[in-house]
Amino acid sequence: MTGRLVLIGLTILLALSQYQLWFGTGSISELQRLTDELEKQETENQRLSSRNDELVSEVNALKTDPEAIEELLRSRFGYIKEGETFIRLLPKGEPSRD
Repeated sequence: MTGRLVLIGLTILLALSQYQLWFGTGSISELQRLTDELEKQETENQRLSSRNDELVSEVNALKTDPEAIEELLRSRFGYIKEGETFIRLLPKGEPSRD
């Protein structure tokens, strides 16, 4: 009788530990989900780090190179020099907004 109670108790403990392993806090599925989330975050961090490096390079160029300032004004803001003529070419089939 005592041996049977011990066996039942051990079986219950085993079942509870297996439940915790597969479905509870810190389970295998939660570990996999967190691992996937970590990989996605690391990829995003790498992308943002690269973007930050590009921005730092651009800022340094703007601080030291007058031609970089001119290029920025031309590309982003459409500035033209005095005496230049601005010509905009539209792809075929694209209606003008004017």
